[in-house]
Amino acid sequence: MKKLLIATGMSIVALTGCAYSQQGGNSLATANVKTLKPRGEYLNDVNVRAMRDFVSRYGDVQDVKWHNSNGSHTAVFIRDSVQYRAMYNSRGDLSYIMKYYEEKQLARNIRAIVKSTYYDYKIYIVQEIETPDHPLIYIINLQGETDWKKVKLCQGEMEVMEEFNRGR
Repeated sequence: MKKLLIATGMSIVALTGCAYSQQGGNSLATANVKTLKPRGEYLNDVNVRAMRDFVSRYGDVQDVKWHNSNGSHTAVFIRDSVQYRAMYNSRGDLSYIMKYYEEKQLARNIRAIVKSTYYDYKIYIVQEIETPDHPLIYIINLQGETDWKKVKLCQGEMEVMEEFNRGR
């Protein structure tokens, strides 16, 4: 009888402790995270390690959309007029972060390197790729009078990836 009372008491304490720990409103940053549900995808489908890393990096962002593909998880969101794509592998490790933005958000030193060679071109859009343990890579789309160029910039070295002639 004594064991039954102790077990019942411990169960009640454990259950009320769980109930109180779940209260707190918007204390979790994931409260603002949303997901697309066209195929029945939910936040529970996102790897726990990926979600923890995401919250530690970007806990204050709103309107995050998670996409699952072949076991990988991608978070897409906008912060300060920059579109982010944070990609996590199936184990929840960060694979890369891609940022898309316009010329005005580009760092001055990077802009100076590009404009010193392509001074007659307008920087149309910048794609910044950050991978763990690797240098930043910038892919810069340039618009000229008669052509478009896609330039890759990494550690001060610049190379043309693609060139297109504009139709009139």
